[in-house]
Amino acid sequence: MSHFESSTGNRPAHDDSLEHPCDAAQWFARMQSGEVSDDDRRAFEAWRMADPEHEQQYRRLAYIWQATLAVPESRLQALMHEQDVPPVRPWLARRRLGLGLAGACTLAVAGVAGVSRGWFAAEPESLTLMTRRGERHQATLPDGSILHMNFGTRVVVRFEKGLRLVELRQGEAFFEVSHDAARPFVVNAGMGRVTVTGTRFNVRRDAASTQVSVESGSVRVDNGRWWARNERRLSAGQQVVAYADQTLGEVGQADVTNLVAWQRGRMVFNDVALAEVIDEMNRYLAQPARLATAALGQLRVSGVFGVDDPEAMIDALPAIAPVQVIRLLDGRIRIAAR
Repeated sequence: MSHFESSTGNRPAHDDSLEHPCDAAQWFARMQSGEVSDDDRRAFEAWRMADPEHEQQYRRLAYIWQATLAVPESRLQALMHEQDVPPVRPWLARRRLGLGLAGACTLAVAGVAGVSRGWFAAEPESLTLMTRRGERHQATLPDGSILHMNFGTRVVVRFEKGLRLVELRQGEAFFEVSHDAARPFVVNAGMGRVTVTGTRFNVRRDAASTQVSVESGSVRVDNGRWWARNERRLSAGQQVVAYADQTLGEVGQADVTNLVAWQRGRMVFNDVALAEVIDEMNRYLAQPARLATAALGQLRVSGVFGVDDPEAMIDALPAIAPVQVIRLLDGRIRIAAR
């Protein structure tokens, strides 16, 4: 008979090791055991009211317990197997994992209090920065790091004692991060998260992917659910793409020239498919351009364009490719062969 399984196999058995709960982990295991007496409840309330920290510790454990509800049963079974726990029915796997963690008593509470305190602390003050179409912006963050924002970008900055956090909600940003080994600099960008202590890198968030490119230094990029995360490490001149399906692409070479060029209001293309050029230009155009045929998109082109005047940018296409720009009465832009 397993530690949390009754002789009938229908519910957890009473755990004598928790006869006198004295900390949050023990109390959490007792209250989740399914066998709580009125005396237990009164004692629990007395313990909880004795110190505000007791309530906070208990809430931390409850948060972790709730987090396991998002974990697939197959992954829970795998975690139990890694800990050499005998196979159990699916509903017991979650209970054992949660209560096993909670039942680690004082050491578990100390670990949760230390590692997870940032999750439960009052939310720090945040700063929201944004640019509209046609705007670029440079900002110096509280730690001295420099943030360059491209057109149509929105970021939220939150700095805490042990963490520098930037959320890229849309658009593109280049980061010059001041070195601080004690406070990692983390960029959350929807489909991927970037962690550094000091470097120069670019993050671009689109509807279906997030691209991370490194100019100097190194970064760690990860994504996926917390129980099955993917990770890539990038050094100078490398890039990776994180996708909406929680996968990470392979590490490739970054176009470092373009990383700097957009900050100066330019786009640089060197032997690039016309379809890719049009996609890039559409980020700056109020009315997106469309290719008349897919074959046109396969043309290879090279050129330098200024992004501050998007209309002039699209009008310059015939200078680098055998195409014509057709503006329709409804404002749409069509790129056709000439």
